[in-house]
Amino acid sequence: MAPRKVLLAGDVDGKLSALFKRVAAVNKANGPFDLLLCTGAFFAPEGSDANSGEAGDEVLEYITGSKPVPVPTYFIGATGQGADRAMEALEMAHSAGSDSAPQLHYLGCSGLKNLKGLNVAFLDGSSRGQASAEHEGLDQGTTCTAHTQEDVQVILTALQQTTADVDILLTREWPAGIARGTPPGSLPQGCPTSGSETVARLAVEVRPRYHVAGTHGFHYDRPPYLNKDLGAGAHVTRFIALAAVGNPKKLKFLHALGLVPAADMDQASLCAQPPNTTPTPYEDPASRKRTFDEAMAGDADGEQSWRWQQKGGRNQPPPSLGRPGVVKDEECSVYASNLPWRATEQDIETFFAVAGHVVDIRRKCNKDGQLQGFGFVQFDSPEAARRACSLSGRDLQGRPINVLPALEPRSRPSPPPLPQDGKPVEGCWFCLSNPHADVHLVASIGEECYLACDKGPICPEHVLLLPVEHHRSSAAVSPSVYTEMQKYLAALRACFAAQGKQLFTFERFMTFRKSGGNHCQINAVPIEAAAAKGAGETLERMAAKHDFSLESVPGPSSGEGSQEALQSAVGDGEFFCASLPDGSRLVHVIKRGERHPLAFGRDVAATLVGVPDRADWKVCQGTREEEEQRVEHFKQLFAKFDIMQE
Repeated sequence: MAPRKVLLAGDVDGKLSALFKRVAAVNKANGPFDLLLCTGAFFAPEGSDANSGEAGDEVLEYITGSKPVPVPTYFIGATGQGADRAMEALEMAHSAGSDSAPQLHYLGCSGLKNLKGLNVAFLDGSSRGQASAEHEGLDQGTTCTAHTQEDVQVILTALQQTTADVDILLTREWPAGIARGTPPGSLPQGCPTSGSETVARLAVEVRPRYHVAGTHGFHYDRPPYLNKDLGAGAHVTRFIALAAVGNPKKLKFLHALGLVPAADMDQASLCAQPPNTTPTPYEDPASRKRTFDEAMAGDADGEQSWRWQQKGGRNQPPPSLGRPGVVKDEECSVYASNLPWRATEQDIETFFAVAGHVVDIRRKCNKDGQLQGFGFVQFDSPEAARRACSLSGRDLQGRPINVLPALEPRSRPSPPPLPQDGKPVEGCWFCLSNPHADVHLVASIGEECYLACDKGPICPEHVLLLPVEHHRSSAAVSPSVYTEMQKYLAALRACFAAQGKQLFTFERFMTFRKSGGNHCQINAVPIEAAAAKGAGETLERMAAKHDFSLESVPGPSSGEGSQEALQSAVGDGEFFCASLPDGSRLVHVIKRGERHPLAFGRDVAATLVGVPDRADWKVCQGTREEEEQRVEHFKQLFAKFDIMQE
C-alpha cells in the first residue's frame, strides 16, 4: 500500500496566507500531498490587529473561495480573533455545498476520524480554559475552548470500536513528562518542561504512531518511545511539536510525512524499533495515582502558570494568582476590565494605590496563555473599594479601565441581532437574490417557495424545499408560505409514490448569527416502503445514541393547526424536526449549550435510504455538469406533480 503524504503544521495564529503559500510551494515541489493537519491555535489571538491579516477575516477568504486552499486542510484550535464568525461561515458553507468549503475542515472538540485511510485522533482545547470562557460570556458553540472528561471519553470509546491503531494524535497541549528519558539538552533551550496530565494519560491509552502538538512555540522532535504491549507487539510513538507559522526565530512550523496506514502494515513493520528508541516517558495508567477526572481538575495555579510559560516568548508579565495568606473578600474588592496585557501586578497596584492599600490582585491567563483583560483587586477596606470605583474610565498604559464593585453583576455584551425574517440577507447561500446562489440547482419556483436539488445528494431525488424570502425555520414563516410548503410536500409525496417510494423529510434550525443566519430548508428524500415502516424506530434509536429524545408533534396530516403545533412545541428556540411517511412528526428542542450533531438528519436519511456511507455530503458532490443533469432528471420526474403546472 502506498504511503499517504501528510503535512503537519503548528499554530497558524490566523496567518493562513503565510501557511498556504509555504504549503503550495512544498506541494508543487514534493506533492501532491493528501492532507494538511493543523494543531495549536488556528485563529489569531484575541486582541490582534484586524488590519494585520491575522484576524478571522482572512479565513473567510478561503471559506468563500476568494483564495484557494492548496491541500485539504483539517484543524483544531478554533478559538481566537474572528473565530466565531469564521466558524459559522464555514458551517454555512458546508451545509450549502460551497465549492471551496470542502478543502477546509474543523475536526471538532474530540474524536477519531479516518482521513485518507489514516486513523486520526484529536483533542482540542486546554485542560483549564473553561473558567475564562464562562467569565467573559463567550458561547463556545461547536468549538472547544476547554476539553472535558466527556471529550476524552469520546476518543476512548471510539478506540474500542476499531481494531486499527491510531496513526496520528493531534492535541493543542504538550503531554506532561514528554521529555522524560531523553538525553540531557535534547529539549530546545528555553522550552517549558511542563505539560498536560490529561494529554499524557490520553497518549498512553491511544498509543499513536505520531503525536503532534503546538502551543509552546518551539520545534521539538523527540526520539521515539516504546508503547505498552497489548499482546500483539509494541510499536513506537514519535512526538513532534511544531512552532507557530511565521515565527520570528524561523523555527520549523511545517513537517512532511510519508505514512502507510497502520491498518495496511504487517505486524513486524509496525513494531519495528529505531536504534534511538527510549522507554515510555509516562507511567502506566494502572500505577498512576491520579484519575482522568483528577488530571482534568489539575492544580489551578500550576496550570495557569504553565500556560503563562508557554507564551513567555511574547514578553508578557506572569499571572497574578493571589497573594499567600490573603482571604478573599468581595466586599473589599473591585472587578477591573480592559486591562492592558502588558500591565504588571505592580502597574495595577500603582494605578489603584490612590484609592487605598491594595492587599491582593487576582488575574489569570486565558486558554492560550495570554493574560486576561480583567481581574480582581482587593483592598484593606470596603471604603477603599468604593473609592476605587471612581477610577473607572481613567487610563492605564493608554487604555481606559472599567472598574465595578466585585459583588455587582457584570453585564455581558449582547449578541448581534438575528437576521429579520422575510428580508434578503447578504451572504446567505439560499437567498436567490445572492449573486453566488447556485440557481442552476433550482427545479421549481412557486410564489413563495422553491425546490432545489441538494448539492451533495443522498440519492438522485434528494431535494430541498425552501422559502424564497429569508425565514429561519418553518415555524417562523408566514401562514401563506407554510401553506405553499405543504402543497409542495404533498406534490413530492405523490411524485415519490408514483415511483413506489415514500417521503421522509427533516429540518434542522440552529442559529447562525454572523453568516446570514439560518435559511429554512426542509430536506426531502424518497425511501423504500420497508424502510418507511420502521422509520420512527430508526430515528429514535439513532437519537438515543446521541443522548437526546424526540417528542411527537401533530403533523400536516392531522389537519389545520400543524404549524401552530410546531410553534407550540419549539417556541423561538432551535430544533430538529422529522416528518415520517405515515404523516407523524417527531421533534427535538435543542437546549442552549447542547451539542446537537449537525449531520444527524443526513445520518438518519442515509440510513433509511440504505446508503449510510453517503451521510457525509462532501463525498456526494458531483461536477457542475452532473448537477445540471440531475436537475433535469428531477424536473422530468416531478413535472406532472409540480404545483406550478396546475
